[in-house]
Amino acid sequence: MRFHSTAAILSCLASVNTSSSVVSAFTSHSCLGRSFHHTIVLSSVWNNEESSSSRARPPSRELEQVFEVSSSAGAEVIAKMDLQERTKRAMLAELLEDRIFELVDELELLIKLNDGYESFSEFPVAVREEALEIAKQTKALQVQYDDLVNGRPSILLDLEGAVANDSLNPPSL
Repeated sequence: MRFHSTAAILSCLASVNTSSSVVSAFTSHSCLGRSFHHTIVLSSVWNNEESSSSRARPPSRELEQVFEVSSSAGAEVIAKMDLQERTKRAMLAELLEDRIFELVDELELLIKLNDGYESFSEFPVAVREEALEIAKQTKALQVQYDDLVNGRPSILLDLEGAVANDSLNPPSL
């Protein structure tokens, strides 16, 4: 089986190390976000060895759909916020979307560069570690994105406020 899609490599990550907290958190998260969507994709790939990546939707379209579903789920809560809060959240969410797309592109490139292997377990250790690191980063960003677009407290908003306060009140020399 050769790997041609993000869903395929994530399936391999799950099959190689299902006891890993990263993979199980990534594949079992049940909120309306990226990992929830990949749980569905992973299940269909895992249960059907014959599944073809040509039949799967492109990862970028999957991501767009996940972002749409996630932001729609929080629309009522966000609508009740003041304009400044909504603007901050929208700008940060857009940055997170861009970074998630970049990480997916990195993962796809990693797959293409290592396409000669029959299974993920045959990939060099460094490649598997890099793929796991990308999955960790993607998961962390997805959680932050979901918090932002659903009106929940977000560490990114706290950091943004702290940076703004520091720039207004620089330390005295």
